[in-house]
Amino acid sequence: MLSKVSKFNKFRKIKYVKQYHSKADHNLLLLTDVYKMGHMDQYVPGCNKVYSYLQARSSKTFDHTLFFGLQYIIKEYLTRPITHDNVDEFLETRQDILKSEASPDIVRKMRDLATLGYLPIKIKSVEEGSIIPTNNVLMTMTNTDPEFYWTVGFVESLLLKIWDPITVATHSLQYRNIVEKYFNDTVSEELYPLKDFMVHDFGYRGCKTEEEALLSGIAHLTCFKGSDTVPAYRGAKRYYNATKDIMMSVPASEHSVMCSFGRDRELDAYNHMLKLYPTGLVSIVSDTYSIWNVLTEFALKLKSDILKRDGKVIIRPDSGNPEYIICGDPNADPMSPEGKGCIRLLDEMFGSTINKKGYKELNPKVGLIYGDGMYLERYVKTLDRLKSMDYASSNLVIGVGGILRHHSRDTLGFAIKATKIQVNDTEYSIMKDPITDSKKKSHLGYLSLVNVNNTYKTLNDVCKETENCGLLTPVYQDGELLRDDSLDDIRQRINTRVSLL
Repeated sequence: MLSKVSKFNKFRKIKYVKQYHSKADHNLLLLTDVYKMGHMDQYVPGCNKVYSYLQARSSKTFDHTLFFGLQYIIKEYLTRPITHDNVDEFLETRQDILKSEASPDIVRKMRDLATLGYLPIKIKSVEEGSIIPTNNVLMTMTNTDPEFYWTVGFVESLLLKIWDPITVATHSLQYRNIVEKYFNDTVSEELYPLKDFMVHDFGYRGCKTEEEALLSGIAHLTCFKGSDTVPAYRGAKRYYNATKDIMMSVPASEHSVMCSFGRDRELDAYNHMLKLYPTGLVSIVSDTYSIWNVLTEFALKLKSDILKRDGKVIIRPDSGNPEYIICGDPNADPMSPEGKGCIRLLDEMFGSTINKKGYKELNPKVGLIYGDGMYLERYVKTLDRLKSMDYASSNLVIGVGGILRHHSRDTLGFAIKATKIQVNDTEYSIMKDPITDSKKKSHLGYLSLVNVNNTYKTLNDVCKETENCGLLTPVYQDGELLRDDSLDDIRQRINTRVSLL
């Protein structure tokens, strides 16, 4: 017999499934905007083909995009079968929202789609991990069955959600470029493998949903391997065939842990961490009260234990102006802890060596990580200060979270626009060209993306969609994924391209 607890848990599980797992979770037809629910009636009579493309139209923030995330969208959504139950729910939902019944033509088209059972479109794109200048075509979509020309526009809203992983990956790429520059300038080559861990993902708590955490977390992993966002690990394995070196982190304390010892016993918290982790890397948050007290009085008392450890103790100050905390406040007494900054205090206590490039590298027994508000400009400014102080950039790891994800679709100006249709037997090139905003002017006709001498260019109005597509290759057709990349493949493409930038 089941125990009372087992009976309760069984009941609770059944209740959970009934309450939260509705059929809407698996209905591709409901992953759209309301106005898309009537567009199949609105196209020009005789239309049997629609061709659209994806583009990042704005270079005000970044002038390149790192293409990533399409494989997730295809695997998670576009490969789902379409059923007559899906259509029933679609029609019920549409009527409830619009307060009117669908036309017989819409009902027929939706029923025919359910009979077909899959999304009859073909998608071509650049390879994931490609770094492409903005204002170029990244992806194209067209229908494979003339009866279902309207499906191209119907899934536009879902496909356009790729703006998020692309923007996060592009942002992480900027951090990677900074790491590459300062490593090349100041760090000894034997430490170059550390590049993968210089920018750590602290962003899980800053995500709005679990799906955002998973996908944006993987997007960061395209450029770095350091992360605390656990959903990204599982997502990388499931959607991007990752098998090894997916992501890494270290044991680390938080403020509640340090505070639990009480203000008068703060030193005991540090001793406790060192006893818990006698080897390897360990990160200890150190701004609970006074970071300057930690790096002077406490560091002196902990010094012998730290030096005899087989590993590295990483100090984490997370409050104040990062540049001043790390490099020293120029407004303070230069001989005070505040004036010296964390890096110099660690150097004075534990020592450093000068590498072949003439820059100081801290004793490998200690390190520094800063994880609060380190946006791109602030990171560069901090590394410039470190360089002017003759310290290698490898001495500082940073954590980024909300600032990595604080974007919108407008950050890179993503849009999907139709540029070719066929009416009866005649094809027409079409274009959006608003007189009030020339930046929204679209490309024209069938498109191709080419790279000549490392210069990318979108070719307009090429003869046929099936020819001359250049770097755009098939990735999805008629419900099936055609190209299945691994995270390793994507990282290799990025590393190759970064070396050329």
